[in-house]
Amino acid sequence: MRTRWGWALLMLWAVSLLTALLVYGQRQLSLFDPDGKLLHLTTATEFDTQLVAILNDASIEAGSILHVGTSSRCYCESLTAPHQSQLSNKLGTNYEMVRLNIEDVPELQNIIPAVPALIVVDELNHLRYLGPYATGYGCFTGEDLVDQVVSYSRQSPYTGAVINADAEGCFC
Repeated sequence: MRTRWGWALLMLWAVSLLTALLVYGQRQLSLFDPDGKLLHLTTATEFDTQLVAILNDASIEAGSILHVGTSSRCYCESLTAPHQSQLSNKLGTNYEMVRLNIEDVPELQNIIPAVPALIVVDELNHLRYLGPYATGYGCFTGEDLVDQVVSYSRQSPYTGAVINADAEGCFC
């Protein structure tokens, strides 16, 4: 009889723990572009060149892997470190990793709806990718977008940027 009660309590504890983790995880998930603002902006034919011009004005050069974060360094930003090193390793010496706080470039605040965000500008100063590093709980249980970003960055001929506004994950 005691053994049954012990197992029942253990099962109750396990179910309670899993439920608490699920509820906490759901609170961490948010949309990258919840209002569709970025998606709407990308319908302009000059979006890519306008964004690159804003970056050039902020001293971001061609061949940059740009990490856009905040000065407050939210928790979700710390989860991108492995993705940043993977990108840097896979894209090689042609690209430089640059960190930019979104507060430092007010024009970006009107474009990028959430951080952390990734912008890749190739050696010819073409925008290749704008969006999150990954999706899912904590940006590590969903889809890692590093390999896709690398393929977008190497795609030839250049056909335009890939804008990933439809993502759910850990964003601030």
